[in-house]
Amino acid sequence: MYDILTIGDIKLDTFIVISDASVQCELKMPSCKLCIEYGTKIPVDSMETQIAGSAPNVAIGITKMNKSAAIHSMMRKGILYSLAVEYLKSHKVETRYINATKDGATSLATVINYKGESTQLVSHHNKHFRLPKNTPRSEWIHISELGEGYEKLYKDIISLKKQRNLKISFNPGAIQIEERKKETFDLIKQSGVLFLNQDEARDILGLKGEPQIHYVMAKLMGLGPKMVVVTAGRSGAYAYDGKQLDVVPMFPGERVEATGAGDAFASGFLGALIHGNKHNEALKWGSINAASVVGSVGPTKGLLSHTEIKKRLKANPTYKTTEL
Repeated sequence: MYDILTIGDIKLDTFIVISDASVQCELKMPSCKLCIEYGTKIPVDSMETQIAGSAPNVAIGITKMNKSAAIHSMMRKGILYSLAVEYLKSHKVETRYINATKDGATSLATVINYKGESTQLVSHHNKHFRLPKNTPRSEWIHISELGEGYEKLYKDIISLKKQRNLKISFNPGAIQIEERKKETFDLIKQSGVLFLNQDEARDILGLKGEPQIHYVMAKLMGLGPKMVVVTAGRSGAYAYDGKQLDVVPMFPGERVEATGAGDAFASGFLGALIHGNKHNEALKWGSINAASVVGSVGPTKGLLSHTEIKKRLKANPTYKTTEL
């Protein structure tokens, strides 16, 4: 039995760090554009390629905390598939549930990093995910970004939850939030933890403007999950279990590249829960893990073990959550 099974796309991301660029913003923030010189060769500070995606990022984050993780995904058999399997195995993630297909294509992204903010050029290829024929037993299932055709998978996960009494961690993607289909809300209702950022929370609730966090969290809890976690970037993060609403500030650290911060937060938060901690402690684990990841290029280099997180907490005794 695994501590967690993650489900989702495995991508190949190329990270490019540049310093020769500018940002032009309209009068109404935050509508800004990244500008680089057109039709010329531009030197970059660094360029590297990494296996990425929410499902592998979270799985690796959990294994870093000395807990077991498996991943279910689909990839076309070939060089990228072999690279992904090798990379995940090196991080002790079980890969036997990755389906190697004869056709299809691997999703790719180029991430341009300028002054700590990322702009992504994405080539996404939809895959109709289904649960593996012999779905492994796990305490948790984590579902994140998926393309079109997710509805049947969501129904199957709900059925599996009822059979096995497992826990669901759900971080709906852009398509699910935009479409707001019944299947998405059904899965939210069955979730042990619902992860969203501030914009996603407003969008899935259909809210306008800047509503108060108490109102947002109450409305999200009204959708049925056992716990709601909302990240707010530099403003920190919130967690609510229906009884206690806590906030944690952003953990201090250098911001080099932000890709994977949300996944690092999720794996830190879930890792804390799997280790037997309450949600206010889990907020700190998630924030510290995210702060470490944005200090490096790519989504997994900075992931921390549970002992490393505890050391950073011990070294920063004033870093605490606040009950609202």
